Amino acid sequence: MKNYAKKVSSLVLLVTMLFTSFSFVPTTVFAADSKTVVFSGSTSVNPLIQALAEAFMAKNPGIKIIEQNVTGSGSGIADAESSNSTVDFGMSSRALTSDESAVLNQIQICMDGLAVVVNKKNPLNEISPAHLYKIYTKDDSAANWNQISDSYSKSTKIAPFGREAGSGTRSCFEDFFKVDYGKALPGGYDLKLDGSLSSTGAVQTAIQNNTGAIGYMSLGDMDETKVKALKIEGVEPSKYTVADGTYAIKRPFLLVYNKNKTISPSAQSFLDFIASADGQKIIDKLGFIKNGLVRTKATDITLRSTSVTINPGFSYSLTATIQPADASDKKLTYISSNLAVATVSSTGMIKGVGAGTATITVKTTDGSNIIKKCIVTVASPVTSVKLSKAEASVAVGKTVTLKATVNPSAAADKSVIWSSSDKKVAAVSSKGVVTGKKAGNAVITVTTKEGKKTATCKITVTE
Repeated sequence: MKNYAKKVSSLVLLVTMLFTSFSFVPTTVFAADSKTVVFSGSTSVNPLIQALAEAFMAKNPGIKIIEQNVTGSGSGIADAESSNSTVDFGMSSRALTSDESAVLNQIQICMDGLAVVVNKKNPLNEISPAHLYKIYTKDDSAANWNQISDSYSKSTKIAPFGREAGSGTRSCFEDFFKVDYGKALPGGYDLKLDGSLSSTGAVQTAIQNNTGAIGYMSLGDMDETKVKALKIEGVEPSKYTVADGTYAIKRPFLLVYNKNKTISPSAQSFLDFIASADGQKIIDKLGFIKNGLVRTKATDITLRSTSVTINPGFSYSLTATIQPADASDKKLTYISSNLAVATVSSTGMIKGVGAGTATITVKTTDGSNIIKKCIVTVASPVTSVKLSKAEASVAVGKTVTLKATVNPSAAADKSVIWSSSDKKVAAVSSKGVVTGKKAGNAVITVTTKEGKKTATCKITVTE
């Protein structure tokens, strides 16, 4: 019930922010001029603004987008609060206080999730808020990683890193404990950390270079090749879990400006670009969360087959397709019920191991909990075939039936092919029925389709 209340609270907060934030209404695009648009503030927001600016300036060469005083210490808000400032927009990675809102207009350009990250060598995939709280308050019960996870080395000390005072990223992290966890980090906790760093990049580098490190950073700025994000309360940080409110550590990315200032034509052109399809595509590509983003969940899974028979050592691609085609998350998990019979890869490639039956379970990962199953029968390969008779006699015009037994009994393909060495003497049907044609001798051969094993019977045809 407590977790449910937290998530409801987070969702209500998110909806409130979306409705109270500035909504872009595209206006007439002003002609390019020689003016500049100046930004200052958050190191978290700045990489996104740089990417947007690069694309915008390519289309509007007469307008320059520049950044100054880019720090994580609330400089964007401080610069924007002055009506005489040369800054067009302050960049903020936190919500404004009531006092700041009285002076500043705000434009929410997107949302961002805050990822709790560890070194790539850390085997941990999830952490609880309680453990996170103990780590950042330097509790003795969370000094080493083996106290959090038995799979980690006992000698590995936990090294928590944070952001400097005034950072919007730090403010978001602290608000998570105060609002969602219900227990604020104590004053001066940051003095005990292994470092309070001044930028997102510095945090990522510190985590990458220290196997015991843990920190937090913008989800959109995180490089998955350098650090690993942990699940919080079982929820993976992603743009969709941030958008639907199920992931708790999130914040708005804001552009702020003094209420007494008028946005210049050049600045308005840049805002219109951000709101355009091209601007929104950049926001989405960089991993940030577009305003109003809605997740399209899977409604069904179609499998290539719901049952398959293979031999040991042979492979079969299950080929699972998610519906609808525009589902936001198309990741699937594959699990085999019996690894001694068949294994399955993360892409659905089944491989036969030993004779028997296994069930391959395919499940969506987007929360829709859709499950489909494929029954895999692994049969033993054909080892031999035996005929009911090694020699037989039959009169002209008469028949004799031969029976073929394929071994082992668990063989997948027991089909055989019949042939005669002399069809003018003795003919044989697909069922093993031999018909005498004229006096003489012939050899009837049975061959298995799988393995090409053979057995023969000498037939004597009499008048």
